Amino acid sequence: MSLAKKRGETEVNVSMPDTIGDGSKDVTTAGTRVQLSSTQECRFVNIFAKAGNTGNIFVGGATVSSSSGMVLEQARSTDWFNIDDLSKVYIDSANDGDGCQYAYVV
Repeated sequence: MSLAKKRGETEVNVSMPDTIGDGSKDVTTAGTRVQLSSTQECRFVNIFAKAGNTGNIFVGGATVSSSSGMVLEQARSTDWFNIDDLSKVYIDSANDGDGCQYAYVV
């Protein structure tokens, strides 16, 4: 797909995502961060805190903890955000056994 251009502008080719994937991840022990996934290339991800959680989920990078990161209350989600690999996203939880579901596009 290419975007229309005005005279003198460079044509921009835009490739549309063609695959959507999903998964879930639980934090067995609160305070112990876990990767969303092993290597999984992607373009965008959306993370949803499970409705049955008893506490908050914390989303971030390799330094996220149960007291820092983007806080998700139960049944709340992030906006879609750009990331090139799910292995760069970590979650932690305030309570044992809480987790998230996620969807991503490739």
